Amino acid sequence: MEGEIPGPQIPLEIQVEDGTIELLYSPGSVEAGPLTTRLLQALAREIYDGLTGSLDQDVPFESWTWEKLLNKALVEQWDQGTFAAKAAACRLTGLSLGYPVLVHCSAWTPEVVEVLENLFPQAPVRWVLKPDLFLYVPLERSEGLVEHRVYGNSLIEQIHALLADELGVLATVFVGQVIETDLWAGFLDVKKLVELHRRFFAGKLGLAAWNVGLASLFQETRTIVGQEYIQGVLGHLSEELLETLRTFLEKDMSVADSARALFIHRNTLTYRLDRITELTGHNPRRLTGAVHLFMALWLSNHTK
Repeated sequence: MEGEIPGPQIPLEIQVEDGTIELLYSPGSVEAGPLTTRLLQALAREIYDGLTGSLDQDVPFESWTWEKLLNKALVEQWDQGTFAAKAAACRLTGLSLGYPVLVHCSAWTPEVVEVLENLFPQAPVRWVLKPDLFLYVPLERSEGLVEHRVYGNSLIEQIHALLADELGVLATVFVGQVIETDLWAGFLDVKKLVELHRRFFAGKLGLAAWNVGLASLFQETRTIVGQEYIQGVLGHLSEELLETLRTFLEKDMSVADSARALFIHRNTLTYRLDRITELTGHNPRRLTGAVHLFMALWLSNHTK
């Protein structure tokens, strides 16, 4: 245990499994006698035991794996700091820049692990949570953010297609933000994506963290509240006016581009936009009105 200690520093070592822990201390102007030495050694042992006390005492360090530690963290509901401390105490290493990936299978078969091991032979973590599998997929450091996200998006289609073709298993794939050592935090993040997918992206092959968009704003909003908001904003619009509004917003509020896309005259579009303003109280040609209408449309398209 090292730190900025003033004065001369004297090392004390205690035996730990097949190694040692070194404690540095400053005795000041007094030499350490046998009693002081024993007390300091006991203190070092107590610090060490405190770091590892909640781990299984009968399991040697070399027997711990990332998968075992993740499983214990799940059972005991550790926070991120606790997980990091336990990983260090268990001397677990080998993680580099990578994606936390959760694969949810429609039906579980042991061959899922084998297929994904072949696809990602360098993955240091493969944690089985039937019918799910949690992976840590390494990345090349030389790539930039854009390349990383392109690769992350491709993982969803790649894993889904491979399991469907090889095993006939339908999989939904969740890819978290790039991490390096925060393995437990990465797992918790992809678990949140599962709920967002269920509420707002059902039917899609999966979900990447950077594609969540507005869904993160409505994550804690009850479904009935969202439905009330949709009804309150869009409830009086006909299908024709809804399609006009959707096209107008998709075309960045351009009258010319929207009229062309709808195959109508500009005057007809202007009339419809005025009608939308009258029925909703929100003018789609102004930013504040467009924001309300866009959010209501987004919720309508992503909730059932």
